[in-house]
Amino acid sequence: MRRGGAINRGGAGNDRGVAVFSAYYLAHGGGMELATADLVRALLAAGMRVTWVSQADGVSQAEGVSQDDLAPHCRPVPGTDIVYALSGVPLPLPMPWALPRIVRAIREARVVIVVEANFVLSVTAFVIARLCRRPTLLVQHVGEPSTVSRVARAVMRLGERLATRPMVRGADAVVCVSPVVSGYFANERPGQDCLTIGHGIDTNSFRPSQSAEERMADRALLGLPDHGRVACFVGRLTESKGIGVVAAMARARPDWTFAIAGTGPVDPARWNLRNVITFGQLDRQAVARLYRVSDVTVLPSQSESFSLVVREALAAGGTVLCSPQILDTDPGLSPFLLTEAVDLGNVAATASRFAAALDRQPAAGRDQARGYVARECSGAAVTARYLAVVEALMAHPARPPAVRSAA
Repeated sequence: MRRGGAINRGGAGNDRGVAVFSAYYLAHGGGMELATADLVRALLAAGMRVTWVSQADGVSQAEGVSQDDLAPHCRPVPGTDIVYALSGVPLPLPMPWALPRIVRAIREARVVIVVEANFVLSVTAFVIARLCRRPTLLVQHVGEPSTVSRVARAVMRLGERLATRPMVRGADAVVCVSPVVSGYFANERPGQDCLTIGHGIDTNSFRPSQSAEERMADRALLGLPDHGRVACFVGRLTESKGIGVVAAMARARPDWTFAIAGTGPVDPARWNLRNVITFGQLDRQAVARLYRVSDVTVLPSQSESFSLVVREALAAGGTVLCSPQILDTDPGLSPFLLTEAVDLGNVAATASRFAAALDRQPAAGRDQARGYVARECSGAAVTARYLAVVEALMAHPARPPAVRSAA
């Protein structure tokens, strides 16, 4: 972490105040939002005063997915999510009249946490925090742009050059969620100045079925058939996550039921496939239930920065079929995963490989996989590391704002 300068201590209750900025609230349902909600809860439990500033995205809030317990700490700002609605690319745009609310939250805080530099609200909050001399912690989930759309990739790369990399260089502390992300930004900061902290997994919720009877009951609750094999997909229903591969797999393997949980621009109901069941957005307990009653969790995404889905499914005692790129986030996962090459430019070939792999088994057993995830993704350890970073920022002033050239 870098120090220097002095802090403008204007604003009430500044000493233990934290302002957290993210693109979306928990209702959006992505791994980034889930991890941010967990971080906010950890800060509150540590006795800090937290204001979570984000843009309400209009996604319907499933039971247990809403941030009702965090509502008193949320300060939503007005904006539009028209880009996501039209293209599936998450790019919420705050309105100009949101600026006073953003400034107020920062001036009332002692530390500012910006989750993901790739959004307009993040850039705005970061610049204001620097001008107000508040210590900044940047939590970066995304490294190299992975969206299928060439136009979207071009826009993201432009944003990376103009905003993301300067923010990585200028933040007082940076946390990356995996070695994939920290490696991508390695040239922006000294090697030891960028922490790698993954997501914590609640292994009490994400656990295997305790009996055949519980498994049958859980299938019934979800409306799944009580016999036959089930492959589940959990995540954004976008091309970049490989939802097109899942569609082709379902056509190739009518002997399997494909259970799909998530929201996005792709509507699996339009596939008109009898072996596909869609749930929309599920709460965390229902997602855990889906993992443990499925024979395989499928994630045909060709690029993941951490992949909460993979680790949650393993913790729930499931088998995971995914891209070998997941091993870049943690090579230790190798014995527990089924991997096949993913090429979203050739969906048919990818689906053929994945469909054939459904019948395989990983090298190590499910109990070993769950034990590994419990050790490597301990929620308590993740929380402790984040709290240590925030406490350190509270104890030292921010660096004064400055323009730094790229290395």
